[in-house]
Amino acid sequence: MPDRKQMQEELESLQLEEAREAAQGRKELRLSREQKIKAIELSLKRDRANMERIQAACLHRKGGKGTAQIYMGNDANYAVITHTLSHGPTIVVCQRCGKKWEPPEDLPKKATPEQKAKYREELTEYRRALNLPTDNEPSGTVLFAFTPIDPEEAAA
Repeated sequence: MPDRKQMQEELESLQLEEAREAAQGRKELRLSREQKIKAIELSLKRDRANMERIQAACLHRKGGKGTAQIYMGNDANYAVITHTLSHGPTIVVCQRCGKKWEPPEDLPKKATPEQKAKYREELTEYRRALNLPTDNEPSGTVLFAFTPIDPEEAAA
């Protein structure tokens, strides 16, 4: 029969082995998660680049026949929809490639010349998209806005 010291050593050895297996399992799980995240990020980046390529090649026009001309419309009208969102801004969406033009974000109070130039460029592109000729009807929703509570009305 093994003595107490030998049993204690065997128990410690088994516990150490279990701890190492658990640590190895956690490490493999962490590596697996990291690889999955990298694969998803790579896929999203590739999809975004592909979408940007398609949108850059799209003429945003109506017309054209066959799958070869899916992004090469030949009509005078553009295949865009103008939609006013419920909180006020108006967006323009191409029905062929899904490109979306939105108003540029407001400039910070102390904008750099680069920020101002980028803002002007984005605003010019947005205004161009708003003025594209189309026979589509603009759409929209009920507009709403939040106003601060008047302290006098809140007390009543």
